Amino acid sequence: MSTSAATASPSRPAGPDRVRTVRLTGDDEALRGVVEHVCAAAGARLLPAPGAGGAPPEGGPAADLELLDVRAAAGPARPGTVLVGRSEDPGLWDRAAELGGCPVAVLPEAAGWLAERVAGADPGAGGGPGGGRVLGVLGAVGGAGTSTLACWLADGAAGGARPAVLVDADREGCGIDVLLGTEEQDGLRWPDLLRVAGPVHAEQLWPALARTGPLRWLSWDRSLPGDGPAPYPGVLEALRRAAGLVVVDLGRCAPEAAATAALCDEVLVVAPRTVRGVLAARRAAALLGPVPARLVPAGLDVADVDDAFAAATTGLAVAGPLRFAGSVPGAAETGRLLEAGRARRTARDVARLLRATGVLA
Repeated sequence: MSTSAATASPSRPAGPDRVRTVRLTGDDEALRGVVEHVCAAAGARLLPAPGAGGAPPEGGPAADLELLDVRAAAGPARPGTVLVGRSEDPGLWDRAAELGGCPVAVLPEAAGWLAERVAGADPGAGGGPGGGRVLGVLGAVGGAGTSTLACWLADGAAGGARPAVLVDADREGCGIDVLLGTEEQDGLRWPDLLRVAGPVHAEQLWPALARTGPLRWLSWDRSLPGDGPAPYPGVLEALRRAAGLVVVDLGRCAPEAAATAALCDEVLVVAPRTVRGVLAARRAAALLGPVPARLVPAGLDVADVDDAFAAATTGLAVAGPLRFAGSVPGAAETGRLLEAGRARRTARDVARLLRATGVLA
C-alpha cells in the first residue's frame, strides 16, 4: 500500500504552523464522524464535502489529504488519496487495486495510522521490528501434518495476552481456510494483496483479516496462482507488529518455502517417524541453512525412529513430538480441526511445542 503523501498546492501557505486540511468524498455521516475525530486528534481541519465527481466546491481550497469512501468511489483518484471504509465493506481491497494501489484505512481500527497520515507523518517511518514472534512450520514431506500443526499452534496461542495470527504461505495448497472450514467466510485473502503496491502497515491490515474466535488468519484461495511474487516480507513484518505470534504454514519443503522460512525467527520441521521422513528432514535442514530450526517427529513410530536417531540424522534438536489421533483426518474434512487440536492429549503436545519455542512460559 503506497505511502506517498499528497502534494501540497503551491498556492497554499507553507510552514509548520499552518493547519493541515482533509477532504472526505462520501455521504456516510458515521464515517465522517470518525474522520472528524481523527482530524481533531491530528490538529487538522476537515473541509466541506466536495461537489459532484469529487471536485472541491468552486473557489474552495484544495486539501492536503484526500479521503475517498469506498462506497462513493468512482473514477480515478488523485495522487495520495487514501481509500477509507469499514472491514465489512465489500470490495475495499479490490477498489484500492483499481485505484493504483492507493493506501487503505479500515476505520475505526486504523484511526491511529490515519491520524499520523493526516498530520503529515509517514506512518511507516521509524521504529524497529515489533515484539511479535514469527514461527514457521515446514513439512519435510507432503502429508506430514504441517498445516494441521500450524493451525493448532496458532489456535493454542490465540487465547493468550497478545493476539495470534495464522498465515498461509503454501501458495499451491488451495487455501488453509478449507482446512479450518471457513472458506465461505469473508475476509482478506492473499490474492487481494497481490494487486496492492507499496508497504503494508499493521493498522491497515489487521482489521481486514478474517477471524475464527480469537484467531485471525490470512489464507490463499482456490484461484490459479498468479505470476507475481507474494509480498510475504512486508505482510509478515506488519503482522509481527500487530500480533504476539505469527504462525506461518510454509507447506512442503522446497526452495521457495525455504526462502520464505528465512523471514521467520524459527522454523519447526515436521517429519513422519519413518526413515524416509527423517532423511527428508535432513534435506530440509540443509535447505534452511542458517535459519534456526527444530524437529517435530509426528505420528506413529512404525520404524523404530526415536528422537535420538532423528536428531543425530538431521542435525536438528527435537522440539517435541506430535501424536496424531485417528479422528484428525475426519475432523479436517468437516471443519472441526481446531476442535480436534483442543483434545487433551493433542493440546498437551501443542502446548509443549509452544513452550519449547518460547511462546508460552
